[in-house]
Amino acid sequence: MQRPSERAPTCLCTIVGVAVVFASLVPSVARAEPAISPEAEQHYNRGITERDAGHYAVAASEFAAAYEGIPESSHLRAGVLFEMVDVQRAAFSAGGRVRGKEHPAAHLCAADKALSEFIDATELARGRKGKRSPDTVRAIELRTDLRKQVAAAQQTAPELDCATVEYPRDDVVAVTPPTEPGETSTKKPQRPPRKIDKPLVIAGGVLTGVGLAMVGLMAAGLVRGKRAEADGDALVAAMPTLPAEHPALQEIDHDGKVGNRMAIAGGVIAGLALGAGVGLLVVGLRGGRTNKVAVAPTMSPRALGLALRWQF
Repeated sequence: MQRPSERAPTCLCTIVGVAVVFASLVPSVARAEPAISPEAEQHYNRGITERDAGHYAVAASEFAAAYEGIPESSHLRAGVLFEMVDVQRAAFSAGGRVRGKEHPAAHLCAADKALSEFIDATELARGRKGKRSPDTVRAIELRTDLRKQVAAAQQTAPELDCATVEYPRDDVVAVTPPTEPGETSTKKPQRPPRKIDKPLVIAGGVLTGVGLAMVGLMAAGLVRGKRAEADGDALVAAMPTLPAEHPALQEIDHDGKVGNRMAIAGGVIAGLALGAGVGLLVVGLRGGRTNKVAVAPTMSPRALGLALRWQF
């Protein structure tokens, strides 16, 4: 008769073994595929279009942008990588300007770098005992072929170095952001609507008002001078023997001189104020200062004129 304690380990091992076999027979739950951004899809679609059109440098740039936008856990990432490598090799085969550090082999060097990063990441995830994936095997084979092409290019260009090589300038110019539908390179940017410059409008209105007031002063001076002249003529006609130094004649003469001065001052100031005021109104209503020149009337007890200011 066996003791229960001697059978317990055997039963436990049997249960564990049956559970492991059962778990291996039950299909595992599929992991959810990580989402791919719409931007990555757009870059991929543009890459296909450019590749079919024979624009391999542009297609490589679009595929590279799509590749960077795909999560590393996505099974689509390797496929986009291989398409990118294919168009980069096609861009190299299409040739290009060789000048200084510019060489078409820059496409091969870029493909080598992308493949090496992919291989390093998948080998690290695989571990020492894991099985190498078919995508990793293909990436290693592609990298080997690429390095043979680079070595062949270095025979004709010994100075070629993947660490310093640059894309041909024609390829760099070709890789430009896509133009949105309806946009043209010759389309001029629209000017923002100008706002009314209130300080200029206010200043222009004040000066215009001053000018109109000076027109009234000029008219009043002309009337006063004309009236003094008429009064003097009437007094002389009534009293022909009246001397010129008579106070009545002196007062009439003074009134006439005052009227003439009013007319002259009013006319000058009115012209200056109206000209400056209308100019400021036009500039202010158009949206602001259009130049760096400013004109303003000046007035002092002994002088009248214009002040000109120019900002540099």
